[in-house]
Amino acid sequence: MNNIERGKRGEYAALEYLLKQGYVYRDRNFRAAKCEIDLIVMDGDTLVFVEVKARHGSEYGTGREAVTAAKQRNIIKAAQIYAVNTGLIDNFIRFDVIEVDLDTLQVEHIIDAFRLN
Repeated sequence: MNNIERGKRGEYAALEYLLKQGYVYRDRNFRAAKCEIDLIVMDGDTLVFVEVKARHGSEYGTGREAVTAAKQRNIIKAAQIYAVNTGLIDNFIRFDVIEVDLDTLQVEHIIDAFRLN
């Protein structure tokens, strides 16, 4: 399985998990400001930007460790563009990380993993 297939499988598992939790799907793979936001969902009135990290085991660390400060800044920039473009700028905004273990399809959801600066 290559990185693209691994990413798609992880995003699918994450989206399925979120929908079962009652989140409402908005968008997927939104690109702006040299960044891609994996999933965009609504949690009530909160616009949630989700970074999905899919891994086989923890040999290379956890998914959340891969969401560095630089990656967070890029996601925040892209999220602000999305919120403006869709007229959702006045909504509460949250940034989550979802780790997916591709061996077991176990999902770990880190709510409010980082914040706007």
